[in-house]
Amino acid sequence: MPSITAATFFLLWFLILVPTLSFAPTRSTGIYKTKPLLANRNVIVLSHNVSQTVADGLFDVNTLLTGRVDVLARCVNAALWVSNGIRRDTTIFLMLFPQNLTVEIRGEDVKGLNPDERTIALYLQRTLLVGSSTHRNRICIDSTITEKKEKLKVCNDRPLIVNPHKPGSRSKSEKKALRTERKAREAMLRRIRKSMNETTFPQGFALHRDDSLIKRMASLEKEDNKLSSTGVLMFEESGDSLWDVIEAETISATTTLILGDQIGYAPCDEEYLVGQIGKVKRVSLGPLSLLTSQCITITHHYLDRQATDVT
Repeated sequence: MPSITAATFFLLWFLILVPTLSFAPTRSTGIYKTKPLLANRNVIVLSHNVSQTVADGLFDVNTLLTGRVDVLARCVNAALWVSNGIRRDTTIFLMLFPQNLTVEIRGEDVKGLNPDERTIALYLQRTLLVGSSTHRNRICIDSTITEKKEKLKVCNDRPLIVNPHKPGSRSKSEKKALRTERKAREAMLRRIRKSMNETTFPQGFALHRDDSLIKRMASLEKEDNKLSSTGVLMFEESGDSLWDVIEAETISATTTLILGDQIGYAPCDEEYLVGQIGKVKRVSLGPLSLLTSQCITITHHYLDRQATDVT
């Protein structure tokens, strides 16, 4: 039997005595929140022409283009998220008109939220469903009845002849498309049925009814009595350059951003904001129209830069 060298003997004892667990990869501790910056930031997104289906939370999170829920989800992403963290100093208000609903999301209190649009849409859906006082009376979700109605609709829309050897049959691609659509619809109904049994909002989310821009501004002004002309920023293409405003003037302790969705401002909202002389500053990021979410991201960068220069 060959003799064991001293080096081999030492290596064997090292492997036995030293636990191997310390060399194993460890899981990430999850989402962490960024340290609060100097200013508290409020982001108000005015979303007009919102359908009643979206306001009731009865939308499919797999097709967010329907009802333009994707715009709302992207705004939440841009307002709250940074790399591997959430802005603790930011609150976003999604104001849905003409239903006069406002979804409030506080970065300080949010938990379990991911930056992808689908997860954000699920949280918005649950908030709207829990806060809706009429959806339980107006919507009766019965999967059996729904399936029968869809089958009846399919029968009515069925072409007379698809396959000459099988009159009235459907092609494989049509059958696959119908199965996919039915499964997506059934999954949406299951999510809605589950959310209807929920009685609490997701953590950090809240729903305000009978809300308006005037009421929301009054509420924010009550929280911060020192709102100056640079404390409330209204975004429009004809406004002053945002960076010039930030460089020339000192932004107040609380900064409120007001932006429209893909439609823009309603005439009543624009008239109210323009009339707030001394409180609302009209700013712009240039003559080119950007996405609402892009405006939020760029403004965060400017304010972060100013906060860094101050410190």
